[in-house]
Formats: sequence, structure tokens, C-alpha cells
Amino acid sequence: MLFASYTSASATGITLKAAGASSVNTFFDKCKAGYNAATGDTMPYTGAGSGDGKTKIGNGTVDLAFSDSVNTNADKPAGMLHIPFVAWPVTVMVNLNSTKQLNLSVDTIAKIFAGKITNWNDPAIAADNNKSYQVPVYRKANGKTVLDKNGAPVVLRYNTVTNRFTFPNQKIRVIYRSGTSGTTNNFTRVLNSFSSSLWTKPGNDDFTKANPTDVTLDPLGFQAAAGSQGVAQKAKDTKYSISYNEFGYAAAYGLGIVNVINTAGNAIAPGTDGVLSAFSVANIASDGVVSFDPTNKLPTIYPFAATTYAMVRPKYANAALAQSIKDLVTYAAFECPKTTAADGFAQTTKTSDLGKVILAQVAKIGN
Repeated sequence: MLFASYTSASATGITLKAAGASSVNTFFDKCKAGYNAATGDTMPYTGAGSGDGKTKIGNGTVDLAFSDSVNTNADKPAGMLHIPFVAWPVTVMVNLNSTKQLNLSVDTIAKIFAGKITNWNDPAIAADNNKSYQVPVYRKANGKTVLDKNGAPVVLRYNTVTNRFTFPNQKIRVIYRSGTSGTTNNFTRVLNSFSSSLWTKPGNDDFTKANPTDVTLDPLGFQAAAGSQGVAQKAKDTKYSISYNEFGYAAAYGLGIVNVINTAGNAIAPGTDGVLSAFSVANIASDGVVSFDPTNKLPTIYPFAATTYAMVRPKYANAALAQSIKDLVTYAAFECPKTTAADGFAQTTKTSDLGKVILAQVAKIGN
């Protein structure tokens, strides 16, 4: 069945209907004016979550949808394409009323979010922070990070940074996403990769289903909120909290960000450079599905890297709608990140391995 669920925005423009991941709300909000100017089309967007996008692309109420995890629903459109159009860091955030930089290993993060570490003055948290780390400084040219042949940032040098952090004797409040969320899927997938003896279940859109602990038994230690904005607001309102979210919400809600200690032992900030490093060693299948390797020993890798997929049909009702879908995905992949780098969204090029996959998937869209 073919769908043509759009209205005319102008004599030449189309208004696309979309739903899905809340991770890209800010992304599309910041580049919507440029997208409209470049294509003549519009796409009003306020994502409620990846699960909502999967449902709506399945029942045909939208032209395309967005998800931070692969759509495995039985009712997804036949031949549906996954297009990994943007990459970003799932960011661990804290409300500790401190300006000091917090570093945490993935193992410590896994134990915190499973309820095995429950107080901020736990010895494991102190050990992660009261020591020295190598922090990469990347080579720049014309204000941009220089990338190697694999798309990984080139390191100019490493700075040694020594932390001294005294933590309060306070219970940790874990804030997690309620409902189904691709951000949750990416986050719990990494915890399973690093700590499979604790996080024995595979990554899941539902935090409670992936978690090895019954979080309902500790309503003070585990508190849920709906959507990215809801998680950020609850984390802001909850002292001594820790949460996971999209990078831009940290500054917007006054939360501290955590540098993650990777397999190489380096403290890596959640940002575009660490995400591009993760992509440089990821497997990108011909169908567009990305498989990250968060345990890779590449010194600059940020373990909690994620991608958002555009979920599109291979066929649309007419050539105009098909072209508008192509234009939207192409603009989102290669132009939008130019205006959203400060929010952690990584910019790729059309000649990179990721860029080639994006263009190959877009070329499959027809009518």
C-alpha cells in the first residue's frame, strides 16, 4: 500500500508528516529554517520516542519516522529502509552541584544503573576520579577536526589530567526513560557489552526490561520520566541524581556531564570526536544498520555512541513525495549537523563510509 499523507506547504512545497525519536527534537528545530529554504518543504516535528515512530510508520499515519534503534516490529512496512543519518553521544549526566569534571568507567556506570552502587561516596566512584587520565587533544584545520582515512579524529597529543573529588554521603537517584526509547536501547546495549555478567539481558527500548534489577522495588533510587525533556527536567529537580540523555540537555538544564573511561583507559568526553571514533570502527551493513563495538581499544572511542535512523518506505505514491523524502534525509545527514555540533551531533561527509551508506539508501527511495 502506498501513502501520500501530506499537504501542500506552498505552490512547490510539501509538508511531511513524521514521528519518532525525541533525541532529534533539537536537531530538527535548529535546522528547520535552512531545510525549508533549501528545499521549499517543511517537516513539523516533536518526537515522543522511537517506539512511537516505529508504531506510526507501521500503521501508515506518517510519511517517515525516526528511531534510535533498529525497527524489528512485525508490522513495519515491507522493504522498509533504515538510514543512519546522524550520530551522537548518549550522555551520562549528574546533579551534584559541582563544577568539577566527573569521570566514570563503564563498569561503574553499569553498577550504578543496576542498583549495585547506591551511594555517591562508594569506593568505586572515588577510585574512578581520584587518579590521572590521558585526555586526547585533536588536530584541527580551519576550525575542524582532522580525520584519518577511517574517519577517526587525528590526535595531536594527550594531556594528563589529575582529578581530586570528594563525594557526598548521599543516595544516588537514577532517572531513566519510561516507555520505549531508542536512547535507552543504545545505553543498555553498551552496558550489556561491557558487563554481561551483570547486565545479562540484551539492550532494550524499555529500561525496566533490560535492567537486571526490579527497579520498582526501589522507587526512591529509580525514578522514571517521559521523553528526553522529561528526564532532563526530573534530573534537574532531583539532587544527587544521575541520568542518561542527549548531550544538549545537560547545558539546557544545568546538569554536569560525565567523561567515560573507555577500554583503553582514557577519559573521553561525550562529543562529536569520540562518536566519530566509534563510527570509524563500527560495522555499517549494506541495509544501513550500524553495529558499534563499544569495547574496541581505539584510544579515542566514546563507548556510548548512537545513531538515529530515518525509517522510510522504498516506494511512495508519487515522485514529488519520494523526492521530498530524499531531500529531507540528505539535508538532515549532511547539512543539519553543521548547525547542531554544539549539541553533540557529529557531522559526516558524503565521501565517508557512513556518507556512502546514507546516499546508497536514499537512492533506493522511489515511487
